Amino acid sequence: DKRKLYDQYGLEGLDEGGMGGAGGPGGEDLFSMFFGGGGGGRRGGRPSGPRKGKALNHPLQVSLDDVYNGKTVKLAVKRKVIVGEVKTCPSCQGQGMKMEIRQIGPGMIQQMQT
Repeated sequence: DKRKLYDQYGLEGLDEGGMGGAGGPGGEDLFSMFFGGGGGGRRGGRPSGPRKGKALNHPLQVSLDDVYNGKTVKLAVKRKVIVGEVKTCPSCQGQGMKMEIRQIGPGMIQQMQT
C-alpha cells in the first residue's frame, strides 16, 4: 500500500499518510473517481509533473537460490533523451490535435477534432 502511494504521489503521499488535506492526494483521488480527474485547477485530467516513459521488460535468468537469498544485480538501461531545444507546433501547441469550434446556428455549436 505504501509503495502504491509512493508511486502515485511521491514523498508527499507518504508524509501525509495517504489521507491528504484539501486538494491533497486523498481529496483529488475522490474527485477523480467521480469526474475522471482534473481537480485542483488542472484541465483534462492530466497528472502534474514529468510524463513517464513506456514500461520496460528485461527478462533475467536467475536461479532459485538467488531468488531465495535476495541477490541484487545491476542493470544498464539505455533510454532515448531529447537533446537540444524542444520546439512545439504553432498550430496545435504540441498537443498533436486541434479542436475547432464553429457556430452553426443560434445557440448551436459544432466541435471538430482535426
